[in-house]
Amino acid sequence: MRQYSIPFRGLKEGKHDFEFVADNSFFDQFDSPEIQMGLVRIQVELIKHSQFLELHFSLSGRVTVQCDRCLGPFAMGIAHRATLYVRFGETTHEQSDEILILADSASEVRLEQFIYEYIHLALPYQRIHPEVGGHSGCDPEMMEKLEAHKAHRESDVKDPRWDKLKGLIDKTE
Repeated sequence: MRQYSIPFRGLKEGKHDFEFVADNSFFDQFDSPEIQMGLVRIQVELIKHSQFLELHFSLSGRVTVQCDRCLGPFAMGIAHRATLYVRFGETTHEQSDEILILADSASEVRLEQFIYEYIHLALPYQRIHPEVGGHSGCDPEMMEKLEAHKAHRESDVKDPRWDKLKGLIDKTE
């Protein structure tokens, strides 16, 4: 995972561009049930200031996720932008989601965990196969099983207790 590091010690102040690729081997390093495989391009613009680093991430690509409806895998396009500020201190730790404190002795910033988290942040809450030709892209066999087990509501059956309660409201008006 060293390939997802940026050595900043020898860099001059100003802008520097880096590019990374997260492929199947990247996702294999993490125990994630959400993303099965993928190919994501990560562009990082590092702005080196005298007292801190500013990193602007731009991610785009495709990942294979599980459909929430039929549980089948499908490829989903993602895109995300994020900013990370790196300050220096005695020890390395995350101060917040956007601020990383690196030890003064550090000479590189490791980005694999941030890239992994940003990819997950790019995923929508609901992941469903896109429609193909006006029809659901979900597995038809699974959709038949879901339909067979679907609870059907009887809207024609009326509860007489509600009629009595409605009668009380009508009397008070």
